[in-house]
Amino acid sequence: MTTIGRIAGVGRAAVANWRRRHPDFPAPAGGTATHPEFDRPAAVAWLLAHDKITVPSGVPSATLVLRADGTGRELRCRLDDPWLQLATDAADDDRISGWMSDQDADVLAALTAEGEGAAVRRLAAPGTVPLTVLGGARVIDRSRRGAGALRVTVSWPGALRGPLAPGQVGGPARHGVPHTAPGPECRCARQTCGGIVPTPYCPEHGATVEPVMAWHPGGGIRCAALPGH
Repeated sequence: MTTIGRIAGVGRAAVANWRRRHPDFPAPAGGTATHPEFDRPAAVAWLLAHDKITVPSGVPSATLVLRADGTGRELRCRLDDPWLQLATDAADDDRISGWMSDQDADVLAALTAEGEGAAVRRLAAPGTVPLTVLGGARVIDRSRRGAGALRVTVSWPGALRGPLAPGQVGGPARHGVPHTAPGPECRCARQTCGGIVPTPYCPEHGATVEPVMAWHPGGGIRCAALPGH
């Protein structure tokens, strides 16, 4: 309830009063009876619907560029007041929600419904480095509250997420973990996890992937899950 209070600018007592008086108040998504936890998008939608908050002007925004690999169709859209949740386990999904126009929401829903979902070519959101996702992006929620505002939530498999390398157009920076530490002649780009991106002009690795243990998205939580890493 403390988080809802911060969003609305009120204390816990006011939030507790809303819960008692309004039967449509969002049900807790977790926590305990004493300290319940609520789904933030659902709470924001309820606050807007009951005129407890308004969508301010000049809110932060995220830019999302998706492409359907099957058709090659691409969409560039804006999400206002974005809320990004990155999975801490490779088996879970990442999620981003935000306010967007009806037209973008319709195109986004159609794009992510094709085949196995769309690939995130680039996600630029406040507080995070640009991300990219190999595929599987889909719309999992659309909710309209208050004065016609539309909030959309998109998810994708966390295991397919990776960062964009400098100068990279799209796709995770894919790199290898060497069997042995690179020698002094190695000219390959180094990753923070200890992996390398082989380059054609490296005298030790050239353009090949050897010697590596595996390929994986760079800079993500999957690196630590590699056997023997």
